[in-house]
Amino acid sequence: MKVDMVVSKGKVVIPRIGVKKQNIAVAEGKIVGLLDPSLPVEADLFIDAKGNYVLPGVIEPHAHIGDKDYLTETKSAAIGGVTTVLNHVRDVNSDDYDALYGKIKGMCEKQAYVDFSVHFGLITQTHLNNLDKYINKFGVTSFKFFMNYRGEEGKHVGVIDGIDDGFMFDCFLALGKYRNTPACVHAENIEIGWYLRTKLQKAGRSDLLAWEENKPDFTEAEAIRRALYLGEIANCPIYIVHLSSKKGLDEIREYRNRYRKICVETCPHYLTLTSDSEIGVLGKTSPPLRYKEDVEALWQAVADGMIDTIGSDHVPRKKATKSGTIWEASGGYPGVATLLPILLSEGFHKRGITIERIVELTSYNVAKAFNLYPQKGTIEVGADADFTIVDLDLEKEVRWNELLSLSDYSIYEGWKLKGWPIVTIVRGKVVMENGEIRGEQGYGKFIPRFQ
Repeated sequence: MKVDMVVSKGKVVIPRIGVKKQNIAVAEGKIVGLLDPSLPVEADLFIDAKGNYVLPGVIEPHAHIGDKDYLTETKSAAIGGVTTVLNHVRDVNSDDYDALYGKIKGMCEKQAYVDFSVHFGLITQTHLNNLDKYINKFGVTSFKFFMNYRGEEGKHVGVIDGIDDGFMFDCFLALGKYRNTPACVHAENIEIGWYLRTKLQKAGRSDLLAWEENKPDFTEAEAIRRALYLGEIANCPIYIVHLSSKKGLDEIREYRNRYRKICVETCPHYLTLTSDSEIGVLGKTSPPLRYKEDVEALWQAVADGMIDTIGSDHVPRKKATKSGTIWEASGGYPGVATLLPILLSEGFHKRGITIERIVELTSYNVAKAFNLYPQKGTIEVGADADFTIVDLDLEKEVRWNELLSLSDYSIYEGWKLKGWPIVTIVRGKVVMENGEIRGEQGYGKFIPRFQ
């Protein structure tokens, strides 16, 4: 047997099966064999895993990458063991996504080091009218819905007329007619948020805690309940993005007893940071950082399966945009490169989250939710040869410049994390090794997600 690549001497983590000591044979970018290590095989390239764990490539389900930034951000993804990035794309000014889709796809195919796909934001009636084209022609089968794009918030982002619950329900009804087209819901009662913001600003508050107090946990929880209620009526799969609070989690726990088409994502920052963090204005994001009890509740949900996926909500902005008061600073921060190291260090080492569970959260469940499985998200014959080899004993200090993002900071700067990816392989090609990019610009390809 002659193949292109063999990944040998590793502990291979196969979702829903377990950890196996097998060699992985790769040809033409696909897995063609899971072999007993004693069997002889010829290959052009042998990757010695040296007893480390070999995971299915990490899939980033939640990124916000500008159409000119795929070069830097897919490098950063590769540093973090991410082999596929799902990017949220929105356009509040155009009638259709044809031009933007073509532009982004073309730009990515020239820049990207890892594979990619997109979610479209459903913001206008024209978007909704063209849903079938997006699904069956473009292979885009997941759609972002912003419950906060109304009133002053809508005007702030350019959605002048706003998005009301009637339009949201119409979107859910349309998506519910297809087999697996989740609505990725940003759940937030923004009317209450703007009311509270005005009171806090009048009181002269501009600290990080004030940002949490203008968007308290119940504004997320109430919106989650509303989205799940309407989603159930419409038979629409609901993917809750960036869950931040115990109250929101409680609504999901209750609702899952009656409606199964629910998938829940949280982010590393909600598992590690709180609203009294010393990083101050750098910590501004939506939903806000919460409290210690929320952190503990989310970790419990990671362990018991109530949370399905982990996304970084990656926003590659410069540190200068985070200046000024909490009301003036931009929201969000980079996180794609530290997603897996945070889970390994804070989850596996400190909290006993198993490596099999981490694989479910970062790869298998994401692939299942977004029509990537079995091409992605697993290690089995016929799947893409996407692997992340991790050294669980490797301890490094986070330094922003080593993460290769456009961003010139990290919210984890100076943290010592134990457990890092040491090799990233995309479709049988090594794109990162020991913190250095080895791949080729433009190797990454768009992955249509047909049903």
